Amino acid sequence: MRNSVLSLVLFGSSVIGLHAQKYTYTSVPDDPMEVRIYTLDNGLKVYLSRNTDEPRIQTNIAVRAGSKHDPATSTGLAHYLEHMLFKGTSQIGTANWRQEEALLKAISDRYEARRATQDEQERTRLYREIDSLSTLAAEFAIPNEYDKMISSIGAKGTNAYTSNERTVYINDIPTNELEKWMMVESVRFQELVLRLFHTELETVFEEFNRGQDNDYSKAYKAMNKALYPKHPYGLQTTIGTGEHLKSPSMVHIHNYFDTYYVPNNMAVILAGDLDYDRTIALVDKYFGSWKVKDVPPFTYEQDGPITEVRTVEVLGPMAEWLQLAWRFQGASSDDPIMIDLISSMLSNGQAGIFDLEIVQAQKALSVRSYAGDMADYSMLGIRAQPKQGQSLEQLKDLILEKLELLAEGQFEDWLIEAVVNDARQTQLRYWNEYNNLRAAAMTDAFVLQKDWKDVVSYHDRMAKITKEQVMAFARKHLRRDNHVVLYKRTGEDPEVFRIEKPEITAIDIERGSKSEWYQEWEAVPSASLEPRFVDYEKELFQRELEPGIPFYQVNNPTNELFTLIQILETGERADPMMKLAVKYLDLLGTDKHSASDLKKEFFKLGVGTGVFVSEDRIYLSVQGLDKNLDEGYALFEHLLANAVVDTAKYRELVRDIGKERRDLLKNKSQIMYGGMMNYGMYGPQNPNTDILSMQGMMQLDPQRLVDMIRAINSHEHRIFYYGPRDKEQVMALIKATHRTPDALKPYPEKERFEELPTTGNKVYYVDYDMVQTEVMCLSRNTAYDPSLEAYGNLFNAYFGAGLSSIVFQEIRESKALAYAAYAFFTSPQRPTRSHYLRAYVGTQSDKLGTAVQEMLKLLNDMPVDADMIDNAKQSAMKVIESDRTTKESIYWSYDRLQRMGLDAGHPERVYAALGKADPDGLVRFFKEHIQGGKYTFLVIGKKADMDMDALNKLGPVQELSLKDLFGYAAADLDRTLN
Repeated sequence: MRNSVLSLVLFGSSVIGLHAQKYTYTSVPDDPMEVRIYTLDNGLKVYLSRNTDEPRIQTNIAVRAGSKHDPATSTGLAHYLEHMLFKGTSQIGTANWRQEEALLKAISDRYEARRATQDEQERTRLYREIDSLSTLAAEFAIPNEYDKMISSIGAKGTNAYTSNERTVYINDIPTNELEKWMMVESVRFQELVLRLFHTELETVFEEFNRGQDNDYSKAYKAMNKALYPKHPYGLQTTIGTGEHLKSPSMVHIHNYFDTYYVPNNMAVILAGDLDYDRTIALVDKYFGSWKVKDVPPFTYEQDGPITEVRTVEVLGPMAEWLQLAWRFQGASSDDPIMIDLISSMLSNGQAGIFDLEIVQAQKALSVRSYAGDMADYSMLGIRAQPKQGQSLEQLKDLILEKLELLAEGQFEDWLIEAVVNDARQTQLRYWNEYNNLRAAAMTDAFVLQKDWKDVVSYHDRMAKITKEQVMAFARKHLRRDNHVVLYKRTGEDPEVFRIEKPEITAIDIERGSKSEWYQEWEAVPSASLEPRFVDYEKELFQRELEPGIPFYQVNNPTNELFTLIQILETGERADPMMKLAVKYLDLLGTDKHSASDLKKEFFKLGVGTGVFVSEDRIYLSVQGLDKNLDEGYALFEHLLANAVVDTAKYRELVRDIGKERRDLLKNKSQIMYGGMMNYGMYGPQNPNTDILSMQGMMQLDPQRLVDMIRAINSHEHRIFYYGPRDKEQVMALIKATHRTPDALKPYPEKERFEELPTTGNKVYYVDYDMVQTEVMCLSRNTAYDPSLEAYGNLFNAYFGAGLSSIVFQEIRESKALAYAAYAFFTSPQRPTRSHYLRAYVGTQSDKLGTAVQEMLKLLNDMPVDADMIDNAKQSAMKVIESDRTTKESIYWSYDRLQRMGLDAGHPERVYAALGKADPDGLVRFFKEHIQGGKYTFLVIGKKADMDMDALNKLGPVQELSLKDLFGYAAADLDRTLN
């Protein structure tokens, strides 16, 4: 179906004015999101929610189809289709559709022939033909044109995701670009073109490899297989099998698209600064002509009841954990609301049964329950980490023992009400603050076919559940003989799927080309937006409470929630014991209340508290229902001033810290981003190794830690309040409650580690059992310079970030070398630090050498395309023009400016500098700050599979031990703990 942009615009020019009032909708009284739900004549659902905080709109286009709809012989299809919806249509992303179409048909034929034969020689021959034909077809392709178009209007967060029964396409756009967004999307979803198919296929396989390197993904897959042995939830995964990914069917993908991507199976979901009448008229204008098509009902074989314990084991390099799960009826039943309530009664981070009976009692490192509802089944899950010397079997028995407290009614009568109030508060905070969470709630309602009145009344209905009903449900369903137990153990996984890299001919990227449709669309004008910068004198109240205690306040105009935060300019760098003191505080009571009683009181009040220690700051927070601010704040101050030492708890805490440290040694992310990054920036002595020794903690008198907590208020600090209460009342409350000495002590920050200059190339690697190899290229740049922010942002947008960036095009689109690849020029969080260039690629180990060399080639010779640079510039400017700093962000933006030594005019100067930026300026920036740089290469992967020749070409190679990175080894911990 071919629609010119001009015909689309002209068709609707009078439609909106004539028919803006014709649309009927459903809504629900007292809905805090004021959702309106429309159904167009073609069956398309439209969900709209208005929030005028900033002139932006979160857009979700949802399809009620996911991996459970995949053919059993083509698993991973729905997810792969999601990727292909970014490739364009017969109008978008092509320079000559007639010639390209014929080649794509020939490619499809070869894939079908390849699927039909088991002869490896014939499969290899056919793949060579596919590669050759793909190279020819790519000559007519304009890669990433959709992404260029959508970023040019100032879109953020462009992405999509696929799960069991949904595929959702996401953007966050400026309000004034709503119609141009609809023009693109209405064309995008009417037609599927499988362009650049075989390179994207290899990219998806790299995503599959990342899943193989993720123990959580493997555990999720194994758990579902045991819970749903006859249902696609358990029989197939969203990513698909390795065998199916390597033998795809373009015909099956087209069939899937034609079957499920139809208006009566889709929804347009918008949340943000929109006009209801104008928006629904626009949706009808651009999406209303889609043709209705019958969607086959989803059928499946019912799983019989689980009448035994099904035990599953998963192996992987991460630390061990335990999972338990019970299966229930699906989203249309009454089960999900009950298991949601029960999940929060078991663990809510404060006063749940597991929180108090297990975690607070120091009987396990962690225990968390969670609920999940899907269309056909729902589930209650529990995940737990054992203590040192505790077996997973012992941990399982402990959890089952405490779970029985539900059936026996051994929980407080107030717990249900408190859980419901906590859930209401969380929902209120999320729905008022975040358009993406509003859109997510509406997406859930559409996919799971929930009546919106049931969504709005959800917590009212939950509040009517009685203690007796919870007990009866637990007795019937949460038994010892009807669940799945998963033991995640540390070990080598024997089921890893490996395949050699295919021979793929790189695709030439035509950056300067634009389709005719793009050119027409680009010429359509949009109303302009003017940026709005914060006037801190008007929008941020400031006053000194006492000498050395500044007070800041921003009014909360939307709800009855508050946040009160105390900030100290010191942290772990000044005293490593402070973080230990804060962990200890969480276990302590006072002279009047036990630790458990304190947590219960806070939870009953709907007040959350926390103390967080960063490397150079301490944050003490109280937040919740403003009506309980006085009582909650007083109780928190009481805890800080009157915490009582418990020596036995301290000794057990130290043992738990030892176990946590041992677990870190098995965590790939912690090794790379905690250990290797710090080692690369600072050398052997760095923030990750500057920790208290186990021996030192064991010998420490815990009274010192309590004294540190009691002394917090005696040091200089500031206080920020965000809430509905009058500022004078808040200041009076703080003065009456917050006890400080007459003279406050200064807290000078101590900068203990010097950043190392990157004077030459060097390679550090760590041996870790994984399929991929991940490489971070790290280069220290100049000292912090605020004048670099504009060109730094432009460089990131054009070169290294996003779906239309140079790195994405060359590493992923052209050469299929990685799923994840990026390059950023970073700005520091403190003015005493430096800018860095960070470039990352994660790829199958046999692609390592090529991937890194291709990245370095780009970092030394940046392709220059004036149109793309202007596109990146316009995108960055439109984001600034449509962003608004509101609510709590007013203070935190001010705080960042103060911290960096910048005045309030800095954001406006960055915007002005962006407006003057041009390709020549970006080239100068590149030559001065990127080109010819030296790098510290941080590499993690399986040593036996690493291409050492490729690493040696980069520079001197050194293997790092875990002790080098963390300051201790597993054997050191074992000697101390045993």
